[in-house]
Amino acid sequence: MPDAAAAVNGLRDHGDVLGFHPIGDPVTLFNHWQGIQRLPGAGGRYLAVSHSGTTKAFTVVEMGSRNTEGARFRSNRLEPNVSYPATSPSGSDRAITDAWFWDMSYTHAGGMQASGNLLAVPLESSPSGENGRVVFYDMATPWSPVRLPVSQWGQTSAVGTASLAKLSDGRFLLIIGRANANNLEFYRSMGGDLRSADAGFVPLDNWNEGELRSAIGDSEFGNYQNLDLVTQCDGTLFLAGTHLNSANGEDWIDLFRLTEEYGQAVITKVAKKHLYCGYPSPGYDTGTNRQCNLDAAGGVYVDPWGQLIVYGTEHDNDGPGASVKMMEFRATFPNPGCDSDINRAFVELYDDSDFSDRGLMIDYPDYGKESYSNFSYIEGFNDKTSAVRYCLPYGWRARLYEHANFGGGYRELSGRGSVNLNNASFGDKTSSMRFVYLGY
Repeated sequence: MPDAAAAVNGLRDHGDVLGFHPIGDPVTLFNHWQGIQRLPGAGGRYLAVSHSGTTKAFTVVEMGSRNTEGARFRSNRLEPNVSYPATSPSGSDRAITDAWFWDMSYTHAGGMQASGNLLAVPLESSPSGENGRVVFYDMATPWSPVRLPVSQWGQTSAVGTASLAKLSDGRFLLIIGRANANNLEFYRSMGGDLRSADAGFVPLDNWNEGELRSAIGDSEFGNYQNLDLVTQCDGTLFLAGTHLNSANGEDWIDLFRLTEEYGQAVITKVAKKHLYCGYPSPGYDTGTNRQCNLDAAGGVYVDPWGQLIVYGTEHDNDGPGASVKMMEFRATFPNPGCDSDINRAFVELYDDSDFSDRGLMIDYPDYGKESYSNFSYIEGFNDKTSAVRYCLPYGWRARLYEHANFGGGYRELSGRGSVNLNNASFGDKTSSMRFVYLGY
């Protein structure tokens, strides 16, 4: 990733709506989804999602309809004339297996991290009262996870998050977060192969939130359900944490730079972003419109082009068709190659002229999955567009029409840009939209 802080600051604060079908009712009434990681192998089509209440480490989800070569998934809940809350995800986007453990008595798997084909999973809440620990899985074949012999005990019974990254010398850094991640334990692997029989870790340092530094004037260290290590291109390490602000119920991602002074960890807050898990579909209540909750499962992923993507789920499988609701937060210009490949082209419409509030993301490959000939049938977006961002290859145009069925005057877009439509005398006028190939 070229610039981690810029990536967080540049996230679109309203995400794209997704979902998946679980196996049965895995979280039941009293438990919830805990952590989510998009796995980089096997074309980036798999997720690992942990939850509490049973002796399993995580569930593997295959996003079978999302063949994006590791790029953002895009919404899988698009259907003509049907709102998001009533649209189930594709039947091929589903849980396919569970990673059970029968030799340990933990009942809570927390915030995980994938590093290459390795997955670090924190386990806690042992009925026998033993300390929590982090276990590791080889996810080279996501449909058949392989648990590795190596594990790392925590210093207490609370092991809620596990952060894992490969260092420049080939070894691994492991960070264990205790209750709400307010205390962090640092470890480094003794070698570079966690699959070897003699793999293990040595302790480096303990850190408490009272030691936090800030470069942005904000010294809050939240109750993080997930903490992921992110490596910048220059080798600098960062921690990205997702949480729900308990004071006012807001979902946030926070970013911290990780350095060392005199052998001790130094954590400095460098960026934060308020993310909105709700999409206000007309006619539905707030709970139904809420598509994720960063007090449940959250996690970050860096795509093959170095772009940051954040995933979050709701607590339960209370989505349409008993699916799990989910959101994908990505950059405002999210599709590398959109200038030259029509299948990466997009147009995003914004409710507000300052490129904020809810939006309507129209990706070229998904154009036929919604009724873009009449915005009256799409999330109440008729005559609501006040700004637009877009990226199109040479020869292509996108036209925003004043009336339904591509009627009336239109505003034509080409190339790449961001336009405040109020300044172009086209604010709150868009009723339909289409892509057009002109060849010049």
